[in-house]
Amino acid sequence: MRSWRTTKRKRRLWLLLAAAVALGFAAAFFLGKHFFSAPESTTPHSKIRDSVPVQAASTRKVHLYFANREGRFLQAEERKIQATDTGSAIEAIVSALLEGPEDAKLVSTIPAGSKLLHTFITDDGTAYVDFNPELSLLHPGGVTAERLTIYAIVNSLVLNLDSVERVQLLLEGKPAATLAGHLDIRLARTANLLIVR
Repeated sequence: MRSWRTTKRKRRLWLLLAAAVALGFAAAFFLGKHFFSAPESTTPHSKIRDSVPVQAASTRKVHLYFANREGRFLQAEERKIQATDTGSAIEAIVSALLEGPEDAKLVSTIPAGSKLLHTFITDDGTAYVDFNPELSLLHPGGVTAERLTIYAIVNSLVLNLDSVERVQLLLEGKPAATLAGHLDIRLARTANLLIVR
């Protein structure tokens, strides 16, 4: 009788011991995984990179607007740009405007020395285009010249990009009263086809 009871107790002890060891291994596995795994990055950029696939740039035709030789009207010049989305298309169009026309009969309306600092678009279709102060400081002035500069940029964006309805020009991140003292640019502008020939 005693040997049978002793054997039964030993079995119970071994089962309890095995269960305790198994629980210990399981706890060590889960706790180790929690405490010793690499922390997840919490920066917004890494989350965007993980969740949004990178799109390949596509080529598209656009019409850029430059002044005619007489400096009275705008004329369109067809160009090709590379863009992945609306934001990169805005930047590509403005950068192409800064490079100037390929046609010798056309003239750039943006003063040499002007640089694009930043672009972004809001949900209501307003594209903000931020330039360095040279856009204003080096501008030749005059109502017609200012109008051509403003609408070369505005028309090139609004008439090429469906999601852009209006353009707000900025100088060093802030709205300016005028480019060179004549036309108010404190508010966003829509396209103007009346000065296009």
